[in-house]
Amino acid sequence: MPVLKLVKQHTDFLIENYPKLSYNHKKNVIVGLLNFDLKYKDKEQIKDSYHIEIDLNQVSDLGLPIVREINGRILKIAKDKNTFFGNLHLNNEDGEICMILPPKVKEKYPNGFDLKILLEHIEEHLYWISYFEKYDEKPWAEYGHGELGYYELYLENKIKYSAEFKSYFNCKSRPELRRTIKRLRKKYKK
Repeated sequence: MPVLKLVKQHTDFLIENYPKLSYNHKKNVIVGLLNFDLKYKDKEQIKDSYHIEIDLNQVSDLGLPIVREINGRILKIAKDKNTFFGNLHLNNEDGEICMILPPKVKEKYPNGFDLKILLEHIEEHLYWISYFEKYDEKPWAEYGHGELGYYELYLENKIKYSAEFKSYFNCKSRPELRRTIKRLRKKYKK
């Protein structure tokens, strides 16, 4: 698994823009309180904060580090809302956040890892959770996880995401593709 290292430009950016986040050089993690004050389209403005950890030692094949919410707040929200934690975009009970479907990474991070884009992305993600916590509704439609997410991407743009869809579901022929779509349509009623 690849590792990312921050350079002075990154640490200066953190100090200037996210003073409650700090980079631990020895452990190679960014940790602390992420504050945000965001508004999405016609939705309410939300000012909130979460304790996060960005583990630069655990980087996906797509070049993104593992991000965790470390105080259990999202798990508590899931429990209070009587919903599965995965519905709030957690991969596990360790607080690891499901940030993005793999086919969308190149769109969001066209030049690979970018700390500024990553932190903005985390803020957007946490806004979504805070909005759901406060208003009992999703501020925008999100993609499902795993096969549902790939199916939704395919429905969104069959040409653009066809190759990723076929690869994810291991469809080697047109009939396999049609059977997979039929199965997913029946399963997810979309």
